[in-house]
Amino acid sequence: MVEITNDVQSLLLIMLAVMVAKMVGDFFNVSLYSSLLRLKCIPYLDVEPIVHHRRKWLNLELFSARDVMEPHVRVLHLKENIASLAQLLASTNHGGFPVVCRPKPDHAEVFQGTIKRLELCMLLENEHIFEPETNYEPFSSSHPLSYEKITVEKLPNLSRLAMLLNRYTTDPRYQQLFINLEPYINKSAMSVQAHFSLQRTYIIFRTLGLRHLTVVDPQNRVVGVITRKDLMPFPLEERLRLQLAPQSPDTGE
Repeated sequence: MVEITNDVQSLLLIMLAVMVAKMVGDFFNVSLYSSLLRLKCIPYLDVEPIVHHRRKWLNLELFSARDVMEPHVRVLHLKENIASLAQLLASTNHGGFPVVCRPKPDHAEVFQGTIKRLELCMLLENEHIFEPETNYEPFSSSHPLSYEKITVEKLPNLSRLAMLLNRYTTDPRYQQLFINLEPYINKSAMSVQAHFSLQRTYIIFRTLGLRHLTVVDPQNRVVGVITRKDLMPFPLEERLRLQLAPQSPDTGE
C-alpha cells in the first residue's frame, strides 16, 4: 500500500492494521501454511508440544522416551547377510535402522550407530563389496565405497533395485555372502536413555532435525526407536492417553 500510494505517513497505520488482522485471524483459525501442512500429511513438529488430556495440558517432563517409542525394532549387525538384508528391505519401508554389535563374544549386543535405507540400497547395487563369511580372518571391506557414492537423495532406478532384491532373496549363493556395514554407518547418531525426559527428547529431535532417534537402556542395548510421526500431536496424545489409562479414576472409558 505504501508503494501504491507513495504515502509514508500511513506506514505506521498500515503495519498496525496488518498486525491486528493477523492476530485476529490466528485466534479464530490456523494459518493457511499450517492447514496445507496438515492437508499434505507432512510431519511438521511445532516449536512446543501441546498435548491435552481431559481438557488439561500435560507436562511432558513427567513422561519418558519409553512412553512413545516403538519397541519392536529391526536392528542390523556390522556383518550382515546379503539375503537377509534384501529380505528386510523388501518387506519393510523403514527409513533407517540401528546397527548393533557384540564388543566381546559373551557380551550383549550394544548400539553402534544407524544407517539409512537409501544407503543400504546403494550398497546392494555394488556386488564387488560382498564377501564370503570367514571364521578365522577379520571381516573387513578391502575397497569400501566413497561417501559420495552411497549418499543420494533418491534412488536412481527403482525397477533395477526391485530386481536385485528379488535375486538376492531367491538365489541360494547369496545366503553365503555378507557385507561389512562398519565403514558406512553413522557412528555419531543420537541416542537417548529409555528414562530420558519426553520434553527434552522432543526438543532434541526438533532442534537437530532428526528423522530417527534410537532409545537404549543403561547397558546401551537398543530397546526402541522414535520417529517424527511418533511425536506428532495426535499419535503423541494417543500414546500418552494409554499411559494414563491405568491411573484414570474413571474406568468406564
